[in-house]
Parts: sequence; structure tokens; C-alpha cells
Amino acid sequence: MKEIVDELKIFKKQLAKILKLMNTYAKIKENPIDNAYILEKTLGDIERTTTTLPKSELTQSITAWLKQEKEAVAKVKEEFRFTFGKELKKLLEKDGKQLRGQYPLLRIGVFTLKLDFEFGNATLFFGPEIEKLKSNIQLQTNAICRELKKFDDMLQKKQFNAEDMLTNLHQSYKRRLSLTNKAFGEKILITEVLEEFVILKQSKKFFIDPKRENYQEYPRIILSYLLYRLKKSHADQQGMRLHVATFDATVDKLRAIWVPENEEGEGTYYSYISFEKTDKGKAPAGFAKENG
Repeated sequence: MKEIVDELKIFKKQLAKILKLMNTYAKIKENPIDNAYILEKTLGDIERTTTTLPKSELTQSITAWLKQEKEAVAKVKEEFRFTFGKELKKLLEKDGKQLRGQYPLLRIGVFTLKLDFEFGNATLFFGPEIEKLKSNIQLQTNAICRELKKFDDMLQKKQFNAEDMLTNLHQSYKRRLSLTNKAFGEKILITEVLEEFVILKQSKKFFIDPKRENYQEYPRIILSYLLYRLKKSHADQQGMRLHVATFDATVDKLRAIWVPENEEGEGTYYSYISFEKTDKGKAPAGFAKENG
């Protein structure tokens, strides 16, 4: 008898799981287009649980229902593919942002969104697939807009002053020159100068107790965007040179960094930075770009 009771308990548990999944399915089906991929996943969960049940008229009925719903969801997914871009465009325009490009790659300012309609997710990049920011984003317009806003806020809210940044870069450059025994005016890897820049930006509290909570983070995309803002500012910046990276260097993050040229996501890889001498020995004025 115990074996029968145990088997009935398992059967009851599986039926309860199927019932719960079907109730969830009915609820999310109220908004089928936005939930197309969730509907598909839920059907898969129901199907896997059903296969664990003994064959009966009930399981045959569930299997027939699953087949019917799969066909319906397939049509909904096709409709979703056509409406997704339009809905995303509307949401972004409310935020003052423009959507460009075509599936599977969409551009929003300095960001790129790569869509995967097969698996129902998206990947967000900084620049044209330069830095991966977030993968496996649910293919829902609201979810994507939330991620975009989070990273855009990270870039826009970072404190920036063109003259201060130029002075800090100049100091960082001079420090790296002294560490490598190079003469003023020589090229230094920009990533090495940025290392010094990050150290220079730490508070006194960090040097007293260099633990995580005292460290001010400067993610690579922020450094890239700060350089972009410096380039487009009208601060007195003459004398700084950024040197365009060779093709080989662009694939090595220790030798190059990508910097936007505009808010449309066009940009350039740079490998080296240098400064010209000035009479006052201070941070120089005017920004220029050189190849090599």
C-alpha cells in the first residue's frame, strides 16, 4: 500500500505543477505579443512535466492542447518580430533617443543592441559591439529600455570638467614617463596613462585604507566616454595627441581603447597619447589627433 500512496503523492504533485503552469500561461496570454517568448517557455515547462505522467486520456488531451498552443505562439512570435521595433522606437522617443539600424543590430546613440529572435533575448554593447555590457536581456521593450537607461545614466552622470581632466591626464602622462624613463613628448600607451589617471582620481580615504568600499570605480566605458567628452569640449586643450591604433592593436584591450567620435556611435581606436611641451610647463591647450 505504501508504494501506491507514494506514487499517488508524486502524481498529485506533478498534476499540481501542471495546473499552476497552465494558470500562469492563461494569465500571461492576456498580453500575448509582449509575452511571446515567456508563453513559449511556459509551454515547454508544461510539456516536460506532462511527459513524466503515465499515459492516459488526460495526458493525450494535454498533448493535443500543447500542439494547438504551440502553433498559436509561433504566429504570435512572427507578429512580435514585426511590432517589436516600432514599440521600442516609441518608448525611446519618449526619452529623446533615436533608434537606427535593422534587425538584428539596432543602434541607440553610442549603444548597440543585438537581437536574438530565436531564443528571445538581446545583448547590449557600448559602441558597435565594442564592449559587451549586458547579455540575455529579456526581449521585452521595457526590459531593454531599463538596461539602456542604467548604462546611459552611468555615462552621463559621471562628474566631468574638461580642464580638470586634461590636467589630470597631463599629470598621469608625466608620471608614466618617469616610470618608463622616457622623455617628455614621447608616446605612451593610453591604457597605461589611464591607469595612472584612475589612481590619481582616488580619494585620500582610499590611500589610507585601500579597500573596495573606498575605491572609486572607473569602468572602461566611462574612461572612453570621458575622453570623448574631452575631445568635443571647448576647453583649452592644445598639445595633447591621441594616436590611432593599428589594426592588430585594436583587438588587445591592453594596447588600445575605443573612443566615440559622436553620439551616433561612430568612433576610433587609440593606442598612444602624447603631450607637447609648453612654456609654462602646465597642461597644454588644444586637442589634436594623429595617426601612428
